[in-house]
Amino acid sequence: MNKYQLSEIAKFVNGELHGNDIIVSNFSIDSRTIKKDDVFICIKGQKYDGHNFITDCIKKTSCLIISREIEDINLENKSYIKVNDTLKALQDLSRFVRNKSKAKFIAITGSNGKTTVKEMIAHILSDYKICYTKGNFNNHIGVPLTLLSMKQDEDYVIIEVGANNLGEIRPLANIVNPDVAAVTNIGYAHIEGFKCLDNTAKEKYSIFDSVKKDGFSVIYNQKEYRKFVKKGNKIFFGFEKGFNSKIKIKLKNLLYKTKFFYIKRINKELYQLKDSSSEIKFKLSINGEHNYQNAACAASVVSCFGFKLEDIATKLESFEGVVSRLKLHKLDKDIHLIDDSYNANPNSFKAAIEFLSSLDQKKLVLMGDMVELGSDTESFHSEIGEYAKTMGINQFLSIGKYSKFASKAFGVNGHHFNDTDSLKTYLNDNIAPSSRILIKGSRSARLEEYVDFLKARKF
Repeated sequence: MNKYQLSEIAKFVNGELHGNDIIVSNFSIDSRTIKKDDVFICIKGQKYDGHNFITDCIKKTSCLIISREIEDINLENKSYIKVNDTLKALQDLSRFVRNKSKAKFIAITGSNGKTTVKEMIAHILSDYKICYTKGNFNNHIGVPLTLLSMKQDEDYVIIEVGANNLGEIRPLANIVNPDVAAVTNIGYAHIEGFKCLDNTAKEKYSIFDSVKKDGFSVIYNQKEYRKFVKKGNKIFFGFEKGFNSKIKIKLKNLLYKTKFFYIKRINKELYQLKDSSSEIKFKLSINGEHNYQNAACAASVVSCFGFKLEDIATKLESFEGVVSRLKLHKLDKDIHLIDDSYNANPNSFKAAIEFLSSLDQKKLVLMGDMVELGSDTESFHSEIGEYAKTMGINQFLSIGKYSKFASKAFGVNGHHFNDTDSLKTYLNDNIAPSSRILIKGSRSARLEEYVDFLKARKF
């Protein structure tokens, strides 16, 4: 059980302790789920201010962390810590808790695949005591909350770190101080905030600045961005055909370790994973060739802790994937629904279309808007429609402000819908037997509504 002294916490977060100097165990920012003796941190967000919910949890909480005077509630018999900024206190507190841990820490970021890689690593390490990011708790609040959820008996802690704008990753990585950090790839996700791919690379690679001196940086082999990676112990991963300059890479990283993890396609269903000393054939139970790239990233990370390739591959083969990430649902009349509605950006959308194109039968895409793409939003959507056409997709449906440009670019058999009812009517009346349907869009498009509709429909 975690045990933290309030006076020690107050000192670390530069706050002033009022009331009894008691021992506490857990922390929360949600008054609805607060448990007995939790510390309630009153975060002020865009929509809600935690200070306004103190009355909801005053009887359960052992201590409050506040940043303003509380005049309408009697705190005479309650311990509380007064700080200037409760968000900063949350982050400082997570650093305090992290520094007490003896676990090995892993930090993961990237434009695509970071959640899948995080879940793969958690699965590989599932025989050990682990703590890892749940859902998409990967921002300036979610990362600290994950660290604060540790039980302090973990062997490994796996933290996903996200960013929408420049300067967001470095402070979070600094708190995590990982033994190993990984960047899954560089792509167009959140390009509105980053402005260009070079900026995306600089932002993502800033996670490596916080890796321990004897730690490892795990990097997808993208030649055009290597110039932004500083010297240090490195593992490059990717498909084997992309590694034609290993000697040059090593020469640029003299005095440090440089390793390589390769993925090679053997046939439609079998791939080979290998490093400099061993190789093994394996097959994932999840869809999409890009997931073998994700598997290589996960394997690279855990190899840093001495795990054997054959044990890694065995675990990867039993990995069942992430909800709404290329999840296949078999419906009546041989209709296959591919639910990839969790999120989307241009790179991940093309990867999903590539998987769809590999299937037999009639192929249909239902697209929702992709967000945070900046001034080129229209052209990014048009590009998806054009790509789908070149990949042999038979029909393209869209809903949303910008997705109409995709269905327009697709041309004949491209159809845009302005409202939910008209799209559902079309889906109800026009899905042919043996169709293969991909549903994908950004989280804000809420396309799971159409996934549920098609799963419930009697074909």
